[in-house]
Amino acid sequence: MAVDKILCVLGQQDIPVIQEQPEFTVDLLDSNVLLFGSPMSGKTNLIRLLITILHKQYRENEEQIFILDFGGALANFESLPLVAAYFDNANEEYVKRVFKLMEDQLKDNIKQLKGKNYRAATDNQPVHTTLFIDNVNAFLDEPRYSAYQEKLAKLCRDGLSKGITIVMTASSTKGLGSLMGNFKQKIALEMPVDSYMEIFNHKVIPVGNNPGHGFANVTVIPEGITGTFPLQVAYELQLNIADDISAPEFHNNLKVYFQNRTVKKYKRFPEVLTKLLYDSFVAELNERSDEHSVSVGLDYTECKPVTIDFNSSKAVAIYGKKGFGKTNTLNLLLENFIASPQYRFVFLDDGREQLKKIYQKVQSRSRYIQFNEEMTIDFKNSKGSWTENMKLSPMQLLVKEIHENYMDLSQVRRMSNLVLGELFGAGVNIPSRAGLIDSKYTIFVLQSKFLYVNSIASKIFMEIILPSLVARADEMNWIFIFTDVKAISDSETRENFHSSISAAYLLDSIAEFVGERGQKSLFGSMDVKSLKEEYAPCEEGDGYFYSIERDELKKLKFIRYEEE
Repeated sequence: MAVDKILCVLGQQDIPVIQEQPEFTVDLLDSNVLLFGSPMSGKTNLIRLLITILHKQYRENEEQIFILDFGGALANFESLPLVAAYFDNANEEYVKRVFKLMEDQLKDNIKQLKGKNYRAATDNQPVHTTLFIDNVNAFLDEPRYSAYQEKLAKLCRDGLSKGITIVMTASSTKGLGSLMGNFKQKIALEMPVDSYMEIFNHKVIPVGNNPGHGFANVTVIPEGITGTFPLQVAYELQLNIADDISAPEFHNNLKVYFQNRTVKKYKRFPEVLTKLLYDSFVAELNERSDEHSVSVGLDYTECKPVTIDFNSSKAVAIYGKKGFGKTNTLNLLLENFIASPQYRFVFLDDGREQLKKIYQKVQSRSRYIQFNEEMTIDFKNSKGSWTENMKLSPMQLLVKEIHENYMDLSQVRRMSNLVLGELFGAGVNIPSRAGLIDSKYTIFVLQSKFLYVNSIASKIFMEIILPSLVARADEMNWIFIFTDVKAISDSETRENFHSSISAAYLLDSIAEFVGERGQKSLFGSMDVKSLKEEYAPCEEGDGYFYSIERDELKKLKFIRYEEE
């Protein structure tokens, strides 16, 4: 059955012109509600009152509630059956998330209603949504929330007719001038005298310090009233006291009414997402995966696992600032493979030795390249054969490892020159076993600034060797993880590297990162302005996953890797 009214009795009014003191009622399908009041005047009580009334009158298939709590007094309502989401202002991403969810809800409702007003819909009526914002002044005063103010204005303007009602509390009229016209129902508790004039356009006699006592215009004509009176005039009001949701009677009634049914819940992440907490979030999803499907965290919008499938993504890049969690991400990506004895590893480390701890876990089945090494290299030309003792750079050592054990590079050329000759000297003779040994199931973990500098070695690797390796990665079950990607100045080298990568992680605030790196990263084609509007700055443990193949960007909370 379609809902055409959501009537909530909030208190009692005194209307002298008709000498009556009727119940004060609002219709949430007819009016957005804006409540003003000084601290401790009873504003939060109104939200508590409305939430408890909605739980008494409606069920999970009729109503859902979202709460943005800038006052900090509504956290205990999060677990109630109709509360889909409760977010405070501790993390800006939660604020962004609410407006994203509301935008999507509005679009879905418009589509479902097919041009009809919500109240007029007799079938396919969406679940009604009420968005509560406690202490909206804190939201408007925060510069970091400026990108969401237009989104709020749109919801206030367009939401009511499509099944989304906004209920807000405020301590002053500052910044609310452009929004107030979208709030048919206004309530003012204890306020400065001048503020009543701004709210109601006429004077009232202040009520003084009397919590829950104030003024309101009339939007629902009380039952049984025969006389007429102006509706926009402010009449004295005494709000009812909200039920105590911790009282046994209230909880017992919830059990009877809802039978443990709830609306879809959008959860908050803890400051640190441990593996145990992650498992508790995804326990209900019943998702199955193999060792090649690796989840590193939960996305902010749907609280679903952010997973990379190494069956299809063979080359991965990790970007980010120092101390933001790049090594943590690498540990998460490698955990399954370290536990599987069939995998071998090649590590290219730098002076920080951040890969050494991982290498020590799989030392018996891995090659670790870090500093220059002195080796005897054979040479041969038409005049004869000879050997030389050479101190090989880390990049030379990496290419030598690949040539000897993974891909014969003896006939590979860059322009007209053999690449081995360019790297080691003309006539170099390094035998390759690549066609004779089983080198499948190898993970290359590459972390060195020499990969990204403008040098012959990096150009040969990025432009010739890496694309050839990635082309065979499916056949050979090879995986390439670049763990701390730096900016690449050479455009051709950069283009070849980017075309080889299928997925990337970023441990940094994306708008800031793209603004600094520009086109020198995989994220460079993205628009800084739209990124600032779409995504909040990263908190501890936050980051992004970018699937190049699907052109899909997700912000997520990473699992904190814990050593066993």
